[in-house]
Amino acid sequence: MPDTTYEQAAGLIEAAEKISHLPVRVTWDDTLTVGAVLHLSEAQWSSQLRISVNPKRPDIPYLVGVQCALAIRYYEQRESKHLSSPANCLAKTVAEFVALGYDADTAKMFADKMLMGLGSQLRSAAPLIKLSAHIHKDYPELRDSQLTHFLVEKDAGEQSLNIEPAKFPDWLLHSHQAINGATALASDYLFNRTDFFEPYKHCGFEAVCTGLVGDVTGSKADATDSELVNAWLKRLALTDRFEWITPSL
Repeated sequence: MPDTTYEQAAGLIEAAEKISHLPVRVTWDDTLTVGAVLHLSEAQWSSQLRISVNPKRPDIPYLVGVQCALAIRYYEQRESKHLSSPANCLAKTVAEFVALGYDADTAKMFADKMLMGLGSQLRSAAPLIKLSAHIHKDYPELRDSQLTHFLVEKDAGEQSLNIEPAKFPDWLLHSHQAINGATALASDYLFNRTDFFEPYKHCGFEAVCTGLVGDVTGSKADATDSELVNAWLKRLALTDRFEWITPSL
């Protein structure tokens, strides 16, 4: 039976409940393809902060803690903007996939999927680096679980370095790999290691990843998610590939 306890996250649970005025509820879902999901969109009507967690994971305390930290960040900032690709970027990306030898329908499918995936990665990675540093500093009881989390995610991130370059537009693959590398480098910084980032260093990502992490660690204390992401969009030359969309009420 997996260990489904998360007492080490009690401090962050309490902080999330205090700022949101809602109880935190953890539910188990072994069908998740990620470690955990925070269901913020349902918070108002359900009157709770629900976190779905895969009970098979060995890093449950950190998963619960970081989702609570994401909730706290949301209630502090109230930023609900979405990162999206404008229509002209989608058309351009489809054309790039066609140029690589894909038929039009497959190119459209890949362009949609990859742009959505990269947008989601951009939207979450920089804020998560900031939050992980905060958790490491202020919640030492979660450090063991945090390291376990980084070790669990390590292999998945490194797999991006083995993707066949000829299958994707250069800018798209490079951006994906660089963001994974930035997360790895931040993990090395926190735990005084070198092995998380070493594969990316060998592949020539040291300069861009150092810059990406520096954009986060050098940001002001109250920097918003969009400010962090905008710095990355600029550094990765993606300002014409993505735009912020504010959902209509």
